[in-house]
Amino acid sequence: MPSFQIAHLSDPHLPLAEYPALDEIRFKRLLSLLSWTLKRRHLHKAAPLARVMDDIRRFQPELVALTGDLTNLGLRSEFRRARQWMQEQALPLTLLVPGNHDALIPQNPAGKAALWADWLKTGTSFPSLLLKDHIALIGVNSAVPTRPFFASGKLGAAQAERLRAVLLKAGQDGLCRVLLIHHPPVANLVSRRKGLDDMDLLQSVLRDAGAELVLHGHSHRATLACIPHTEIPVVGTTSASHSAGSPDTAAGWNAIAVHPQAGHWAITVLRRELGTDGIMRDGPTHTFTPHRLSASIRL
Repeated sequence: MPSFQIAHLSDPHLPLAEYPALDEIRFKRLLSLLSWTLKRRHLHKAAPLARVMDDIRRFQPELVALTGDLTNLGLRSEFRRARQWMQEQALPLTLLVPGNHDALIPQNPAGKAALWADWLKTGTSFPSLLLKDHIALIGVNSAVPTRPFFASGKLGAAQAERLRAVLLKAGQDGLCRVLLIHHPPVANLVSRRKGLDDMDLLQSVLRDAGAELVLHGHSHRATLACIPHTEIPVVGTTSASHSAGSPDTAAGWNAIAVHPQAGHWAITVLRRELGTDGIMRDGPTHTFTPHRLSASIRL
């Protein structure tokens, strides 16, 4: 069976084109608008994002994993603009999970989610599931509205139990299970006020049910960790629209190749990053060889 290519990107934070309507004004949204006006609009630019998307298309992945934060304030107009942007990219099969900016306040979440239904693929609830050949992209929603000055996330017990069932079934079917989540599921990658509140619960589910790879965003940094007491790799990526500079924060994405082997998977993660000269280059490469739980797939 041939190798399979996945592109992982996150936090594009598409440029804010409109201010909130009167019925959308909330204190937390005003704080985010102030942050965008004073700081973040100078960091997140259309040009770096265009470079990243061109680079992804050049690699021709079979699947795309997008781990949230297409918006800045979670406005209706931003959701519509993000839908248009996604359609313009002409990407292959894509699974999207929302980020904290996409769920900034609890205002018409169902209507907004409907605009992204082509990529959320949730049916009635999370986890979402996208199957392609021997790959299972599994998405969970950690994006919940929080009080001002917080950007934390939470899965909740019900979603965690559904995730356990999905992971177990995909493992029994011999699939390579790639979990998508916005918030990092390990400690020390973001501050506590930005972290995953029930991180211990998710880690317990992953230890019990297993996964081959976890992808996240939110930190705006290129990072590598693992779920404690397991060999499950946890890979983060920078914002896809961040200006060039430090390789740890410059716009980029992860090119992931999954190679089925007898009894295990060979997973290679190549970091692609934007240089200050505007050219995308190879960054570090990491290879993992998780054990396959089932022999139901023939090589």
